[in-house]
Amino acid sequence: MKTLHFLAGLPRSGNTLLSSILNQNPLIHSSALSPISALLWQYQLANTYDENLTRLNDKQGYVNAGKKLIHNFYEHIDKPIIIDRNKAWGTPPNLQNIKNIITPNPKIIFTTRPIIEILASFINIMPNENSIIDFEIKQSEWTYKNYLTHNDNRCDFLMKPNGQIDTILSIIDSIQENAENFCLIKYDDIVNTPQKVMDKIYNFLELPNFEHDFNNIQKLEIDNDEATGSPANLHEIRPQLKKISQDPKEVLSKYIIDKYSNIGWEGL
Repeated sequence: MKTLHFLAGLPRSGNTLLSSILNQNPLIHSSALSPISALLWQYQLANTYDENLTRLNDKQGYVNAGKKLIHNFYEHIDKPIIIDRNKAWGTPPNLQNIKNIITPNPKIIFTTRPIIEILASFINIMPNENSIIDFEIKQSEWTYKNYLTHNDNRCDFLMKPNGQIDTILSIIDSIQENAENFCLIKYDDIVNTPQKVMDKIYNFLELPNFEHDFNNIQKLEIDNDEATGSPANLHEIRPQLKKISQDPKEVLSKYIIDKYSNIGWEGL
């Protein structure tokens, strides 16, 4: 049976880049963004709402089927180590699902980056108008504030309660309570000291070190972002490690920088 690990992280924090580097190792399959966490969530809901499961006295079959779900999903992959990639692995509900259904001792790699750099990165890849974020703002009950710039509204929407960034920030709770299950990787460290980062990951996963080629990185996994209405370049990577991001102060307003600079993530 294959060994299963997990890759999570904040958006625009080097998650896709790290996955592509891991895929240089012939023993590892690091997936495209995966639906497994959503499948497990639906599986758990069946246990809550399905009356036949409710009345079932012997639930070992239910437990067995859940444990096999992710292994069956990757049955066609001819590599011994699977790293399932979903940004939200590690949120308290998802971590509990992993522990209940897959393994009581998961290993989750988690990529981080300062929030204002993440917001600046989002703004830089969006067209001036009619981005997926603009569409979501129009379709939601979000109140567009005319006294703010368009990009300020976009950033506030990205940071809204229970939005994609806020949800993943809830992993702070999981890390504080389950530190042994997480390996935190900073975006700047991937770019500046990549071999040191990889050695740290292999030590965490209890795998032998592997010599990677950081000047010839190829994205083998395919994320069909256009199918979700997102930009086609959302998960593109460059073949060589190099940080070319603009300083957030050149992209974001003082309002946004002041508002989101002091979120207490990087201190973990």
